[in-house]
Amino acid sequence: MMWTRLGLRGITRSQSLHGRRTKMKEQLSAKQHERNEKKKKKLAALANLMELNDRDRLHEAEMARKRDAAEANKDEAKTGPTEQSTNNADDDGFVTVPSKRKHRNRHTIRNSPAKEGPANKSEDPDEPTTKRSREDMEAGGDSRPAEEISILSQEQYKSLAVELRRRKRQLEDVPGLRLREMGQRASLETPQHARTPIFLTDIQHLLMSALIGQKSPCRPDRWCSVEKWLSLSHSVVVILEGLSLYHYLSNETQFEATNRIFNTKLEMLLPPQDEGQIIDEIAQIPLTNIQAKRLIDEHGSLESALEMNKDPTLFVKTIFPIGNGNQKHSIGDLHPDDKFPRTKLLLSALQMVDEGYPIPLSGELHSRFRNFKFTKKSYEPVTNRSPMFGVDCEMCRTVAGLNELTRISIVDEQYKTVYETLVMPDNRISDYLTQYSGITEDIMKKVTKRLDQVQTEVSALLPPDAILVGQSLNSDLNAMRMMHPYVIDTSVCFNISGVRRRKSKLKHLAQTFLQETIQDNKEGHDSIEDSRATLKLVKMKLANSIEFGDEILTQQKRLQELANASSGDTISNNLFAHVAKRDKRTAIVTVGDLEPRLKEVIQQADEASPKDHSKAVRVHEVATPKEAVRKVNEIALENALTIANLRVPEQDFVLDNAERNAAKLDRIIDRLWNTVAHNGLFLVLMGGSAECTKGVAKIAIKRLNGSEQTSAPIGS
Repeated sequence: MMWTRLGLRGITRSQSLHGRRTKMKEQLSAKQHERNEKKKKKLAALANLMELNDRDRLHEAEMARKRDAAEANKDEAKTGPTEQSTNNADDDGFVTVPSKRKHRNRHTIRNSPAKEGPANKSEDPDEPTTKRSREDMEAGGDSRPAEEISILSQEQYKSLAVELRRRKRQLEDVPGLRLREMGQRASLETPQHARTPIFLTDIQHLLMSALIGQKSPCRPDRWCSVEKWLSLSHSVVVILEGLSLYHYLSNETQFEATNRIFNTKLEMLLPPQDEGQIIDEIAQIPLTNIQAKRLIDEHGSLESALEMNKDPTLFVKTIFPIGNGNQKHSIGDLHPDDKFPRTKLLLSALQMVDEGYPIPLSGELHSRFRNFKFTKKSYEPVTNRSPMFGVDCEMCRTVAGLNELTRISIVDEQYKTVYETLVMPDNRISDYLTQYSGITEDIMKKVTKRLDQVQTEVSALLPPDAILVGQSLNSDLNAMRMMHPYVIDTSVCFNISGVRRRKSKLKHLAQTFLQETIQDNKEGHDSIEDSRATLKLVKMKLANSIEFGDEILTQQKRLQELANASSGDTISNNLFAHVAKRDKRTAIVTVGDLEPRLKEVIQQADEASPKDHSKAVRVHEVATPKEAVRKVNEIALENALTIANLRVPEQDFVLDNAERNAAKLDRIIDRLWNTVAHNGLFLVLMGGSAECTKGVAKIAIKRLNGSEQTSAPIGS
């Protein structure tokens, strides 16, 4: 009986547990059902919100179309019809795109203000209802009955979830531009006294990366960061030759549409006017796979090719007082000891800024170096026969907290000492830094020469086209408190680490390449010995190749040689391998004839292409700005890069005409913005004038609703 009772008790307990589990499952199932219903309601609400957003965008696009039509009708009423009905244009050169074109560029929607004024609200009686619906939904509800939202079949639920995931991926796959510190310094929002301009080279690097992507050897990392390169649909560049920073700032209120389109507005330094147009430099950026292959065959790597084809003095001529001079030798005339041009080792103005060289730029750099002197009152253009001088300085710490000049040595190309002196600092020495400088208190007891006397003697010694050579020469020039336009820095052109920003010490470079031991004296460095070592290194590099002593360029050349040996294809395994998939097509639209220099560049590109290949660069020469705008409308989506070159006559910005012509240019920019497709990169480059060599770079990335991608500092 006991066992029977225990058995019954066990059965009863088992049935009780089973009942509780069944009840819990029913409760869990009810909760899951409730959660699923909430998900469906949320998805339905999101779908409704998407529908409302789409309706708003269509409404804005329709309103923009009506405004465009009204403007066109107003202009036509004033001047009479001037174009065919399929291609309406106003007297400023703005084209209303025909319906066929609009269908093709269906993702491009006019960038309208985010909120319309009260007058515009009356144009759409449904707008208040739309806004109320969205506000209700954002608050967690919906204007539709709850029963309607909750009624979603399983198929509708899955379809809606797929659509939301698609839209999420679309939003995530969007290119974005963020300004780094150098970009923020160049922003027009930065006060003028603290502003440092970017260079046209920086814009070239941006375009190169936009065309090629992450593996471009020319990246804009010094001033900006661009995410999702591959998502950029195309690039449109508008160059306004003759329009300077001064012209823009003086008439900024007239650029209403331009200021609405662009959040990224940067001061830009331009090459001298007599060095050619901006388009001459920009047009050399796009590379087809044929061009890349030819450059790699010739120079071993694309980075070597780019080093060899750049002019490092282009912007230096704008900054320093360099005259035309009477050149004894042509620029292409090599020194008998050199295998390649020594001018290719010169630091560019951009590199000088990055490396901390004293340079007479405006803004923050002007304040920092305002008491510095030029090594010469005026300079002559540098050539490949210009003499090189090795320079090295020793410094001591003073009570001012600075390292001030106490010794300077200069040697010529024959390694003879042409200048050597000790210098008494302006402030009292607090630390002689003997282990580095070799300077002691006893050595300095009888020294009376001051810095200003040294500056005068150095200026008298150096010829006007002298090239100064040194290891981290920026420190020496800062100690001398002098500025010089032509410098070769062994810490830049030599690299044994394989990392561009990691500098090698002069002692290690001398041991590696010269098999010489320097700086081995416990009593400190010898500035004459260091000067000779830097000159020997540069002369050795010039006797070999541009990649000699540069591990980065050497590795690229080795990889290229391996790729050539294994496959016979000079590009398949190179950093430009992905360019071989398809050529990047470029179009240039210019008012009037092309400059001879640009024609030569384009001809060379065409010659590099096979006979059955389309032209690398297509040129469209038009007669008026109106035709230029129309042509860009027609071809922008057919090319990876479209460049429109427009000349702004000087008389357009005299006092009486400036505001009217600024407004006219503003409308041109607005119309060209409307030709840019979704995820397209749009640049407007105001190219400076004879009176003001500073320009403005405006950058925007088109969004689906026609607005600009807002740039922000990195880390914001």
